Amino acid sequence: MLHSKLCRVMSLVYYHSVFFALMGTTLRIRSYRKSIRLEKASRSYLIYNFCVGIFLFWNIYYMVPQALVDGYIKYNIVLQWNFFVMIILRILAVLGCYVTIWLKRKEIIQLYKNSLAYWKIFRKIIQVLVNKEDLEELQITLARMMYRQIIVLYVGFMFSSTIQYRLLSVINKQSLLALSARLTHFLHFIAVKIGFYGMLLLLNHQFLVIQLALNNLHQKKSGKKWKTLRSIASMHLETLQLARRIFSLYDIINTTVFINMFMSTINILYHAVQFSNNTIKSDRWDILFGNGLIVSNIWGTLMLMNMLDRVVTSCNNIGQTLRQFSDLPNVSKKLQRELEVFTIQLNRNHLVYKICGIVKLDKPAGLRYIASILSNVIILMQFDLRKQPQPNIHHRYQA
Repeated sequence: MLHSKLCRVMSLVYYHSVFFALMGTTLRIRSYRKSIRLEKASRSYLIYNFCVGIFLFWNIYYMVPQALVDGYIKYNIVLQWNFFVMIILRILAVLGCYVTIWLKRKEIIQLYKNSLAYWKIFRKIIQVLVNKEDLEELQITLARMMYRQIIVLYVGFMFSSTIQYRLLSVINKQSLLALSARLTHFLHFIAVKIGFYGMLLLLNHQFLVIQLALNNLHQKKSGKKWKTLRSIASMHLETLQLARRIFSLYDIINTTVFINMFMSTINILYHAVQFSNNTIKSDRWDILFGNGLIVSNIWGTLMLMNMLDRVVTSCNNIGQTLRQFSDLPNVSKKLQRELEVFTIQLNRNHLVYKICGIVKLDKPAGLRYIASILSNVIILMQFDLRKQPQPNIHHRYQA
């Protein structure tokens, strides 16, 4: 059912999550049969899940001593506070991920089962209602978007790791251990973002498929349209409920993702200010990689928020697609009744994503997000305006 390119990229998302123990249990993927089956929650994976969480949590300890003896942080109160805030956020991110998986493991596994059952039920409907070429084109487009997000994230990781290594004031076992700990957490953060983006991509796929099915139904000249429309309405409602359940289960994890993205971006931009005013000694390569890190960080963040907005919009805009049925010359009473039922369903069920049920995320919120980051960086820059000149000391990004 899924195009081979989309299957490969979603398998890549899956293996990222399995490696960092972000799954409730493992899945059995058989590409030659194009089937996915749920594995039993084995003890070995449970132990592996626990060990990964403890390993990441323990890694935070190795990041602290190196920063405390760093001369640059000693002379900059902003970076001192920033460092400890980032440490706290990393602790919350690790706890948020693995405590959620441990405490809600049964609910997550049940979500996997319901998702597989949902796919089996509506797979035949999609095959009948949606044009195969249109479906393949959609899936290829989504696969490219997923590949693009993964590439941007790993390009940012390359830039960050290169800069952090080049700006080490002293290269020894302790500094390299601290660097390794930071990069491990960075990879964990990448895996979480890839998993979140992958879930959004699949939801977006389903809502867009519903729109394609409605368009094909509108063009259909004969047949029992009312039965087909009822199936499409059922599919939309099931997909909406699935999206709400995913957002609810992973709410804490996604909250830590957005908070860490916010603070990391502020941290990167503030360090860029330190480069520009020569507080941190740098050469052309440092500036090149620093600019690359800024671009990849902002680009990846915007891509994630744009995909979230696409999911919400594609769900809530089904009503616009449904309006095209009003121009049909002859509408049977059964079809008219199904149209009314579907319209009422759409009016009563709107998909909204809120962080912890408080902060609504959409395009205006994305613009406010960028404006807030820039405002905070400008405020932090005020601490540097009348600062006494300090000696140039190498420092690393804490992104």
